[in-house]
Amino acid sequence: MTDHVQAIPDSESKRQPFSVLRTLKVIMLPIALGFLLSFFVVIGQWFQGDSAKYFLLALDGMRMQIVIAFAAFAIAGVTVWMLRPSRRMVMIGLALVVCLGGILSCLVRLDGFNGDRTPRLAWRWSLPAESKVKSYLISKKASSIPRISPELSLTTPTDFPGFMGQARNAVLNSISLGDNWEQAPPKLLWKHPVGLGWSSFALVGELAVGLEQRDQEECVVCYHATTGEELWCHREVERFTSEHGDGPRSTPTIHHGRVYSMGGCGRLTCVDLMTGELIWKQTLLDGPGLSNLYFGTTSSPLIVDDLVIVTPGAGAGGSAVAFSTETGEERWRCGDDHASYASPIASRLCQVPQILSFNGAGLRSYSIDGKSLFLHPWVTQGDSRVNVAQPVIVDQCDDPSSVDQGARVLISSGYDMGTALLKITNEGGVWATEEIWRSSHLKSKLSNFVVLDQHLYGLDNGLLTCLRLEDGKRVWKKGRYGHGQMLLVRDKLLIQAETGEIVLVAATPESHRELSRFTALSGKTWNHPSLAGNRLVIRNDCEAAAYELPSE
Repeated sequence: MTDHVQAIPDSESKRQPFSVLRTLKVIMLPIALGFLLSFFVVIGQWFQGDSAKYFLLALDGMRMQIVIAFAAFAIAGVTVWMLRPSRRMVMIGLALVVCLGGILSCLVRLDGFNGDRTPRLAWRWSLPAESKVKSYLISKKASSIPRISPELSLTTPTDFPGFMGQARNAVLNSISLGDNWEQAPPKLLWKHPVGLGWSSFALVGELAVGLEQRDQEECVVCYHATTGEELWCHREVERFTSEHGDGPRSTPTIHHGRVYSMGGCGRLTCVDLMTGELIWKQTLLDGPGLSNLYFGTTSSPLIVDDLVIVTPGAGAGGSAVAFSTETGEERWRCGDDHASYASPIASRLCQVPQILSFNGAGLRSYSIDGKSLFLHPWVTQGDSRVNVAQPVIVDQCDDPSSVDQGARVLISSGYDMGTALLKITNEGGVWATEEIWRSSHLKSKLSNFVVLDQHLYGLDNGLLTCLRLEDGKRVWKKGRYGHGQMLLVRDKLLIQAETGEIVLVAATPESHRELSRFTALSGKTWNHPSLAGNRLVIRNDCEAAAYELPSE
């Protein structure tokens, strides 16, 4: 039998079988190229803006993360080179990367940055912080706002009437805290959402006053410190916006029945403590050529005699400005320095009353009547001028016989600046400053630091560090609390970690010894804690809480 084979036309014999991978490659190649082109365009635009500049300036806290990321990319690159995958496998890998990136962008959103500039991610379906406070305020509208009785505002020796306490040094000696929180845990008094912002609370009597952002209004809000009930709210139409979180940055000051507050855009208000009614206000950055700081105005008002003093950096002659506490009338303004992010401090160095301002130029001193006394240059990251941590006065040189020794003041900044102990002298009205030592072992980027028994304690880019006051040498470094804040309560450090935990650490040069901790808030917490007696009132950018701490 003869087999008959049908001849196949030449055109059909040249056809290739259908390939899914080839089709996918043809479809995905232009998509991938378009994605990469868009990515590089966005990156190019980003590098031209201020965001890139400030991101790069903040990389000193991310060195380990950057090294790990580069090492991971290097290992991945070497692995791919050694395996020598086919072109088809490379295209499949690129397609998977593009698809996974698209899926990830649909699932999560950027929710700001941590203090070390690592991004914070949140599920896209989770409620933003601002939505939480809106829902809370709507639920509270039905209830009437209680009136403040005079008894609520009675002052006590343990009041915490402004930023970092009565002396603005974060040191409290009026109470001794218990340190076994497992046996005697802190008692939650209240917790609820609040408006956006990085303010902390001023505490007088039973009143807790803070600054917060509610929609397009900047609000000075008074709460009952024990119950958390809102007692009054003063509103100003203003909103400071930032990738680090919208809202005001400074802390109100309570003085003689009035509340003095500086908003995130430079508006200074004075309201009645009992009612929240406006008494007077001043707008400091509203003139021609005046602009706000990149991270907003953070100068917490300082009361000295009958003056309220702020350091907004309001152009030529406006580094520091003083107003009448009674009428709001401007009394004086002084200095051409750029502003920064610390708040003014009242001091008496070398027997001379004065105001210390850690501004963009360095540590500047002003007399009470508005004259510049001295400047110790300390410019952090050029035009960024990010001096944040409050100076710490170690010795005011109150004894006239020790004038040769001079006063001593500590200053510290992040971004590789470190810490310096300054000697300040006044000989015949001529002021001079010099550095006794400078140390790179403590770089206080966002956090404050304290001094006890010839040692200083602070967060060096998030790690708790103890230095000798004598020479700045490091004694120990341990305990990762992020860019949080601390209070020195007798011989214990009460640390509010960036994660929202409250941690109690022994303030001793012997070793790092953590005593107790508990989770007080959730989310990024940069705000300073406020402690009146054993009542701790705290907040972050979206919620506030009050706890009764065990005492000895």
